[in-house]
Amino acid sequence: MEILLDQKTMEIEESDVHNLEEVLLKIMSEHVRPENVVITVKLNGEVYSEKDPHDAARIPLSDIETLEIDTMTTEEIARKFFENGARQLGMMIQAAEKISELFRIADENEANKQYADFLENLRLFMKMLAEVKEMLNGTLEDRLQRLSEMMDQMIHTQEQEDWIVLADLLEYGLVPLLKEWQEILPALGDQSPA
Repeated sequence: MEILLDQKTMEIEESDVHNLEEVLLKIMSEHVRPENVVITVKLNGEVYSEKDPHDAARIPLSDIETLEIDTMTTEEIARKFFENGARQLGMMIQAAEKISELFRIADENEANKQYADFLENLRLFMKMLAEVKEMLNGTLEDRLQRLSEMMDQMIHTQEQEDWIVLADLLEYGLVPLLKEWQEILPALGDQSPA
């Protein structure tokens, strides 16, 4: 078995492990610095992620030819997020405007399908903001709170199946908030520690 951690070859005592989960736990506990986070795992050249808890325990050691693990510090993750966040927000703003239009023309099935994907992207964006929260100054926490409240209001409106109000919330409530973040993120990237 060949193991690469951050593109460097490493060895582990294979007699101590029997499956992928045990290999990953051993590497995390003995070789990954506490300030680092695993960002990708490739098993035999393919990106690996568990579909169910402890899926990795079902992969025996004999099935592992190569294992590549890449990590980053939380500061590096934040810096990349700040650098790329404005571009991602641009795509989200366009999607929100399109979904708003679909709700207004009463194409509810297509609008709801795209809205579900959009909400997932919005949740991931907000999760990332929450993870880099310590790098945000106090004034930005208020903006994060407004974004969270807008998301709650949109979900409530969707549950009420009030598509026109949801379209208004997307276009006139959420889009301006996303545009604010689109302007803020590059500046935060410049301020983040190198």
